[in-house]
Amino acid sequence: MNNETIEIQIYRKVLKQQLLKISPTTVSEELDILVEKFSLKKFKKKDLLIEADTFSDKLYFIISGLVRIFYNKENKEITNVFVCENEIAAGAYSIFTGEKNFNNYEALENTITLCIEYNELEELYDKYHSLEHLGRLLVEKYYSNFMKKTHDVIFLSAEERYANFVREQAKLLNRVPLRFIASYLGIAQETLSRLRAK
Repeated sequence: MNNETIEIQIYRKVLKQQLLKISPTTVSEELDILVEKFSLKKFKKKDLLIEADTFSDKLYFIISGLVRIFYNKENKEITNVFVCENEIAAGAYSIFTGEKNFNNYEALENTITLCIEYNELEELYDKYHSLEHLGRLLVEKYYSNFMKKTHDVIFLSAEERYANFVREQAKLLNRVPLRFIASYLGIAQETLSRLRAK
C-alpha cells in the first residue's frame, strides 16, 4: 500500500467517526460504503475550492485546514462562514437549486479534504435508509447554523456577536485575520479592535 492509500484510509475513519456523532444509529456497513466514495483533495492556502458564479455539487469534509466562505459586494469581501476541521463545506445553493453559487470558498490555510459529489450521495440515499436519515440530519445541522448566524447579525449588538464568537469559535481567533473576523461579525475592523481591547 502506498502512502496516499494509507493516508486516505485514516481520513475515512475520521470521517466515519464524525458522521456517527451526528447520527449514531447509522448502519456501520452502509456508512463504510459511503465513506469509500470520498476522494482525497488537497488545497494550498488561497486556493478556491468553489468559485462564485460557478456550479458546484461537491461536498468537502475538512480533515485539516480552514476554509472561508465569502461573497463580493461593492469591492468588499463579506465573510459568511468559517469551516474548519471535522466540518463540511458544500456548494449548498447549487445543490439545492441547480443554480450557480453566490460564494467563494477559499482555503485560508493549506487544507486537506475528503470530497464527494452530491449525486453519489443521492444514489446511496436511495439505497440505504440509514444514510438518507444521516443526510437529513446534515441538512438540518447546516440550516440551523445558517439560521443562528442570520439571527445574530440581525438582532445582536456588535459586542454580543463578538462575545458569541469568542465563546463558540475561540480556536479561530489566532488562525483568522482580524479583517475577516470583523467582516464575519458585520462590524468595522476598528470596532473589533476596540472590543478585543476591553
